[in-house]
Amino acid sequence: MTAPDLTALRERLERAAQTSGFTCFMGTRLRRLEAGVVEIELELRPDLTQHHGHAHGAVVGYLADTVSAWAAASVAGDVVTAEYKLNLLAPARGEVLWARGEVLRAGGRQVVVRADVYARSGGEDDTHVAAALATIAPVGRGAP
Repeated sequence: MTAPDLTALRERLERAAQTSGFTCFMGTRLRRLEAGVVEIELELRPDLTQHHGHAHGAVVGYLADTVSAWAAASVAGDVVTAEYKLNLLAPARGEVLWARGEVLRAGGRQVVVRADVYARSGGEDDTHVAAALATIAPVGRGAP
């Protein structure tokens, strides 16, 4: 498997954050990109919360899914999510939610990624709000 050009990938991901309908709606920003590790963040707006004022679980799942796919893309090129398992650990409340995806193993047919989602509120320590394990499938050229 040939690692993708990270500069081109960064441009593609930043363009997706500005033009892809759902990613743009969410307000996703790329924080960090290196081979096998990606971090993203978004502002926790009122329209992304549930009835208790915490981030809706779908927002937390979106962050875990997206950061997993983007981390996998950093080593495998074009990818799609095959599955992910999400453990919600604490209410996601604060001003910013951010997620880190780290590739655990990359093969020709699948990339396994661990994702962690955090909430930041003021000057407090970040709260670990979710952990996920994802299976990401390479697609396109070079995929089986």
